[in-house]
Amino acid sequence: MTRFARAAIALGVLTSLAGFGCATQTKLSGVWVAESPAPLSKILVIGVARTEARRRIFEDRFVEALGGRGASAVASYTLLAAEGQLEESAIRAVVREQDFGSVIVTRFLRVDEETTYVPPETRMVPSGAMGYGLYGYYGMAWSLETTPGYTRTTRIVRLATNLYDARSEKLVWSADSDTLNPDSPEDAIGSVTKAIAERLAQDGLL
Repeated sequence: MTRFARAAIALGVLTSLAGFGCATQTKLSGVWVAESPAPLSKILVIGVARTEARRRIFEDRFVEALGGRGASAVASYTLLAAEGQLEESAIRAVVREQDFGSVIVTRFLRVDEETTYVPPETRMVPSGAMGYGLYGYYGMAWSLETTPGYTRTTRIVRLATNLYDARSEKLVWSADSDTLNPDSPEDAIGSVTKAIAERLAQDGLL
């Protein structure tokens, strides 16, 4: 079984992206690029998910992000509509018949929670600044203001993305992504697909 086929048929849980709050940010790590990679041509986008609905949302957003960078990309569900695992033979047939040059596969790794403690802070603040003119403000007293300490929890959705040359079936680009505190599954998907498309362009693949 080929490497990109094994990655494509592995079970993922992109449905686990629900229920997170606060501002969303995606960071990429462990980025690997093959030596002197050629620009991508006609990309087959595969999102590994337990449900067809989530897979469609992910692949559509990824196609949109790649298209925004000038790439020609196709969501795999439009050619391989199936629940659960995709068959290697079906992927091979689509790649050959549709003449895809690249295959990009994203799969779920895990969700982590990191809790940090923010200590109390004491700072000097002006006392009675309102209502004073220049000289009254200049000579007024200062007082101390203290904010209590608190804990902050960051939820991190971790995904892995691999890009393959469809003809040689060799890995040409790979990265892990950490998406922080997504508001919803769609929010997380939008953040990670945008970040990956931007990095592919930065690495000269788009």
